[in-house]
Amino acid sequence: MEKSKTNNDFGGKLPRKDVFIYSLGYIPNTFLAGVFMLMYVNFFWNYLGLIDPLFIIGMVIYATINALNDPLTGHMSDKTNIDKWGSRRLIYIKWFGPLWAIFYFIMWFPWSYDNQIIIFVQFILSICIFDTFLSLIIGLYMSLMSEMSDNIKVRYKLSFYANIATFIAGIPVVFAQSIFDASLETFQMFNGILAIISIIIYIVVTRILKERPELRVEEDYTFFQGMKMVVKSKAFLTRTGYNFFNTGARAMGFSFLFAFTFILGPGFLTPILFMLITFGIGFFSNIIYMKLEKKWGIRKTILILKSGLIIANLISFVIVSAVGSTTIVWICVALVSILSGFGVFDFVLLTMAIDEDEIKYGSRRESIFQGTSSLLFKPADSLGPIIATITLTMFGFVTGSTTQDATALLGIKVLLFVMPTLMHAISLIFIYLFPYHGEALEKLQSELVKLHAIKKENYESNKPEKFRSEI
Repeated sequence: MEKSKTNNDFGGKLPRKDVFIYSLGYIPNTFLAGVFMLMYVNFFWNYLGLIDPLFIIGMVIYATINALNDPLTGHMSDKTNIDKWGSRRLIYIKWFGPLWAIFYFIMWFPWSYDNQIIIFVQFILSICIFDTFLSLIIGLYMSLMSEMSDNIKVRYKLSFYANIATFIAGIPVVFAQSIFDASLETFQMFNGILAIISIIIYIVVTRILKERPELRVEEDYTFFQGMKMVVKSKAFLTRTGYNFFNTGARAMGFSFLFAFTFILGPGFLTPILFMLITFGIGFFSNIIYMKLEKKWGIRKTILILKSGLIIANLISFVIVSAVGSTTIVWICVALVSILSGFGVFDFVLLTMAIDEDEIKYGSRRESIFQGTSSLLFKPADSLGPIIATITLTMFGFVTGSTTQDATALLGIKVLLFVMPTLMHAISLIFIYLFPYHGEALEKLQSELVKLHAIKKENYESNKPEKFRSEI
């Protein structure tokens, strides 16, 4: 039997040790997912030269696998027997986290440089297997957040500290494009180092971090019954719609840094500076969003500042189209990044739907919520690159070329500023419809705290002494 990895502390505030260890886990998550998102389109489409029809077919297959693996792994986690395995989240992270890091390392070794079928097969297997590991590890890791505290403000502060770890882990990630441009062998060595560090951190985190007790009503519900209960929630549906278009916009961004360098200017430092500016300013943008949330609340803060982001993007496109200066492009990128911190509230919005479900049914089903949400929004991970590659192709972008004509440069500007703006504009409709704000949110939190107090009392009085002594 695996030693129990539960924690019966229901306090709203979290010990600094818990915050630090939880945030530490975002370092390998950022290493692996960050470099993948930044480089996989460049590696397979631009560098290995996978043709457009096969790339699009691959992305459609990827979208299907990407959508299905999240709810399946989430349901598996929620139904895991904690008495047998000791946990329902950490047990998977403990074993599959290191395996994910190993697979990440080997995926960057080309099977062929000229055979389209072999490149296509490697492309499909690499992105689908990688994403299955990603869904299992990151999905379950995020599920831990809503278990660690009942308080919404504590949760998004925890998310903020996780963003600090993400920012730190993002420092080597920003070098990925430039290292790849230097040589593939150097890039492979770089990924080997990241994989080793990731394995070590996963071992440390899963040894120290603990889950909360299994304070849920044991229900014999099937995978599809669980999903059916999830999609009844308006909070879940509106948050998922909001996240779908956020994901599509994000997928059009960093994955096409190799194209953006044509309008940012040449040089080894160009991709590094782009990542540092967007990550750095974006990090401080998180602080702006959190400060204003105290005055406006999460929903209103997103509505106001994201509207400003949309306007800034459109103005930037007009300016960079009229003025051919790379300096102007850099200034516009920096200004837009100031308003990009809405992601600090992303998963927190989903936790409200999870809390609502627990109040209604008595159980916490974090992972089936996370998984079902991913089923609906993860196709945007494929839709974004498909739209982006079609956009670049329509404007005459030439893969593998060191120069692009004026029309292609215009297409790159459209991709950088206009296409994400369309996605963000649609996302505002969903966040406007999100139900938990103001009095409704206060009532939700109050009912949740009362329910957890009852659960704690029942747990302490009914759990066998032997099991209590292991916690």
